[in-house]
Amino acid sequence: MILTTLPDLAPRPQTAANAEFRRRFYARWGRENAVVCGHAKHAEYAVHPQTLSVKVAAGGRERYVLSRRELVVDAENYLVLNEGSRYGSVLDTDWPGAAPAWTFAVFFRPGLQHEVAAARRQPLAAALDAPDAPGTAVTAGFAEHLRPHGGAVSARLRHLAQAVQAGERDETWLEEQCTALLDALLDAEGLPSREPRARTAQRAELWRRLHRAADFIESRYTEPLTLDDMAAAACLSRYHFVREFARAFGLSPHAYLTRKRARAAARILRQCGGTDREALAQHCGFGSRWSLARALARHGGTGAAGVEERNSCTRGAARAP
Repeated sequence: MILTTLPDLAPRPQTAANAEFRRRFYARWGRENAVVCGHAKHAEYAVHPQTLSVKVAAGGRERYVLSRRELVVDAENYLVLNEGSRYGSVLDTDWPGAAPAWTFAVFFRPGLQHEVAAARRQPLAAALDAPDAPGTAVTAGFAEHLRPHGGAVSARLRHLAQAVQAGERDETWLEEQCTALLDALLDAEGLPSREPRARTAQRAELWRRLHRAADFIESRYTEPLTLDDMAAAACLSRYHFVREFARAFGLSPHAYLTRKRARAAARILRQCGGTDREALAQHCGFGSRWSLARALARHGGTGAAGVEERNSCTRGAARAP
């Protein structure tokens, strides 16, 4: 779920206008990954238990009221709050007459942090042998304190926020981004991973599987592919697939899929001219003509260039130690 306007929730009273929104919101809230962002002069939310989340604010201050203390997030820091934490929040501008403050929060679906933490401890050899194995059970918690911006976590948050503001709404993309963001958070928290140097045979097997996933994307891009579909094609867990695919191809799986769809659409437009954009978007796997337009602006190159780019990326990766 991705919301780019602040939800109309308690403590504001329920009305006929917001009752249906609240029903739909709570049917999904706390069960899936979510991003909530928006601008407001003042916004207030009642105390409620939440999933693991990361909080960002700019142009103002957001005060989080926990059981025994208050923490204020502003442009210099971000905050991680654990799954099950009970808190409320108040967003305000920095100064009377200032522009509305902006809040951005990522909420992870229940259990995702434990899945990622367990996968991080699984050596590559084990991941290749048993991609569906749950791995060693790991309970991943975070110290609930303000953290200065900088490093991989802030870069991930910035990328996620920019994409959402640019119109990204794909749920597969959100699962992928949440997995990568959790990996960066666990690195910052100092949770160890087991990543010994892979043997040549293991590395060759990994390249083979990643190419199978790339072939799957190239061949099935018109279908509504999920992250699980792509990871299954590589016979890897979601965590190892997202990380290793990006290392091999220089693009995340979803970005690779979007580029393939955009280049196919660009080719059809060159061939057919005034094609119905809505029909073309559906044919190439996009949800709408607006998603198609954004992807064309970002990835609308030639198919031949895409093949050469893929080959050059994997040739370079194969040479890497």
